[in-house]
Amino acid sequence: MAFPISVPSAKQFIENPPNPRRTIEALREMGYDSYASVMDLIDNSIDAQAKRIQVGVVEEEGDIVITIADDGIGMDEDTLSEALRLGSDTGREQADLGKFGMGLVTASIGLSRCVEVVSREEGGPVHAGGFDLDEIAEQDRFVKWVGKAQGLEAESHVGPKGTFVRLTKTDRISNRNPREFTNILRKRIGQVYRKFLKAGPLKITVNGVAVESIDPLMLHDPNTKIVLEAEIEIGESGKATLRVVDLPDFGQAGNKVNGIIPQNSGFYVLRNNREIQEAVTFEFYKKHPDYSHFRAEVCFDGSLDVTFHTDIKKTSINPPQGFMDRLRQATMALISESGRQGRLRANVERGEIDHSMAEANIMRRSKLIPKPKALLERRAIPKKKGSHAKGDGERSRTPHITDLKTISGLSVVFNEGNYGEQSPFYLVKQEGRTIVVTYNKEHAFWRELVEHANDAKVVATLDYLVFALANAELLVPEQAAIVKSNVNSTLIGLLV
Repeated sequence: MAFPISVPSAKQFIENPPNPRRTIEALREMGYDSYASVMDLIDNSIDAQAKRIQVGVVEEEGDIVITIADDGIGMDEDTLSEALRLGSDTGREQADLGKFGMGLVTASIGLSRCVEVVSREEGGPVHAGGFDLDEIAEQDRFVKWVGKAQGLEAESHVGPKGTFVRLTKTDRISNRNPREFTNILRKRIGQVYRKFLKAGPLKITVNGVAVESIDPLMLHDPNTKIVLEAEIEIGESGKATLRVVDLPDFGQAGNKVNGIIPQNSGFYVLRNNREIQEAVTFEFYKKHPDYSHFRAEVCFDGSLDVTFHTDIKKTSINPPQGFMDRLRQATMALISESGRQGRLRANVERGEIDHSMAEANIMRRSKLIPKPKALLERRAIPKKKGSHAKGDGERSRTPHITDLKTISGLSVVFNEGNYGEQSPFYLVKQEGRTIVVTYNKEHAFWRELVEHANDAKVVATLDYLVFALANAELLVPEQAAIVKSNVNSTLIGLLV
């Protein structure tokens, strides 16, 4: 039985603040990775019209200290105080990189427990502020400090104008090796802010080294083909721009050096010219070496955040189904063609794989290996003259398995051939004392092998496995079709 809720005739609202300690700890579990946290702080600098941003990563007494200094417009005391508040409202527009006014706080605590900020507007005094999670937990209140900075050291951090952020107690940093963290961060920044860095005048340095623009679509290369440029409608709310390219082919080794690998294939999503997702497939296809040369760029502006359901970290979107249908329709033929070209490259340009290790080991251990019957001719029983059109001594040319002798020696040879995508992964035949295993280079699983062909142990391991299956077919020929069918379906299943 349901009971009505009793409420006062005139509602009286009272404050209902969240528990500070639990709220902060919950926000720390939002899933920021360390590099994304730093770039969220860089967003603030770009929104502040900075032309120069300096990122520092140093180790101090076992702590990794991260600093971000810019020459942007800076903040007065009220603005700084607001920026240090959860859900701050600093007057940002949708064209800015920030979202929800959560960036400074959530990005900072995703990495560290202590945040210090120094800022100055042009011609104004230097202000400082910050917060410490240990102090918040101890007092169980959202507390911070803000006020005029004291001393020349604070002024040296910002110059005539700008903002300086210092993160300490970095207990959530993913890589505590400063050099490795710095190198990865520099590359991530170069890709995420590539359009800003290319357009200028923005310049970003990490530990004094300039960040270079990194374009996953490789538009700087004259051999990159732009195969589609279009606009895709998003209901009645706006449009996103789409660009699809086919990357140049540098050969197997050159492609790897240039990052043309399956992991980097896919769609790169940009919000307000800032990358928020990389190499996603939207489940249009499966990551595979055939599609390594397919790249696409989807760009939209911040006014479509609600439509695209952009998350608070600016690391993912959840577009409406109508947009995804139009995107699929525009790109599926191009994806298929890219895969076809990839198969041609795999079959023609990458050459033969060395199987000598497996061949030598199998022959060295041939005495231990069960052997099929030898395909040796067996003389027929002599017949009386005239009993056969061809006379005496007729030899059987189609011996049956029960008539064959087991071979005393054994050799194996691995070959490669083109037999079509629908044919089995391998074929086997026996030539006297030699078992010949031929891989089908047009089979999808072969292209997986080619990607690891520089590792002799990987090739040899596959050769051993395939030889065992092939030899089993020869030992029990009546079961050969079943064995081959099961093997083929299993390999195809691994690729789905």
